[in-house]
Amino acid sequence: MTSLIFVLMLQAANTQFLVSTKAGLVNYVRGSATVKPATSVPPGTIVGTGPGGAVELLLNPGSYLRMAENTRVVFDKVELYDISVRILEGSMVIEANGFNKELPLSVTTGNLKMEVIKDGIYLFADGKIVVVDGRLRDASNGLVYTKGYQISDDQGYRAQKVKTFTTALELWSQQRDEAISQANLNVAKSLREVPNLPIGSFLDVWLFYPSFGSFIYMPGARYRSPYGYNYLSVAQGNYYGGGSLASGGSGGGYSSGGRPADTGSSSSSGGGGGSSVGFSSAAPASTGASAPAPSAGAQAGAGGGRTATLGK
Repeated sequence: MTSLIFVLMLQAANTQFLVSTKAGLVNYVRGSATVKPATSVPPGTIVGTGPGGAVELLLNPGSYLRMAENTRVVFDKVELYDISVRILEGSMVIEANGFNKELPLSVTTGNLKMEVIKDGIYLFADGKIVVVDGRLRDASNGLVYTKGYQISDDQGYRAQKVKTFTTALELWSQQRDEAISQANLNVAKSLREVPNLPIGSFLDVWLFYPSFGSFIYMPGARYRSPYGYNYLSVAQGNYYGGGSLASGGSGGGYSSGGRPADTGSSSSSGGGGGSSVGFSSAAPASTGASAPAPSAGAQAGAGGGRTATLGK
């Protein structure tokens, strides 16, 4: 692993802030892993977790790749405008921000080559992908899948509607976002008190916050993450308070709006490894996947009542 290269250093309120501009930064490590925090992952280098391990990697500003235990991934490209990652085994969740049809995030798992083209939450494991929220495009045939679709290639190309339920990996991902958003609000308040602050250097960037021990996202304007948490820009003059816009705080599953909902879960905030990400299937739906031109691509899944499980 290589050391991080920082493009800006600023001493503010006795705290040193460091800004970075590359994808593939290791932001958090728990348990067994092949990487260490605050290092960068060069293209072609495999990142792995062992039993009980968890790793959080940074993509473009505001987007995260969070690995469960017994998972291996590799970055093929790490430029912020051109990011490509492959899952070799295991499961992960991507919290996406800022990708679109023109500048997608490319993810390969098994024989599936997909592109994240909208803010949202995406689950991946061993040839299966679920759009918890957002929009996903198949790079090979142009089919687009919306919220609630699972795409797999384990028994031929197949797509079906599924209902999600929260497990340790997804809960940990949500809790990480909650903690990072709170750190963002604290830093934004602190930086606005610095005289002659070069505000333009703190808009839509990753910023290392030593007290938190991780990089945090500093948006260019007021921002709400796919999980429903508020982020504040340094350029904004008023402070509106922190926490989630959703009612559930750091726990639970999903409401119909895709935001966190309180289910009374008692899972530990140190999740990440452990339980797989699973889905109980609903009856197949005929809408949600669209193609810009006729294609023999995705077909709706077989009858309802089956169980679709992502992960091990």
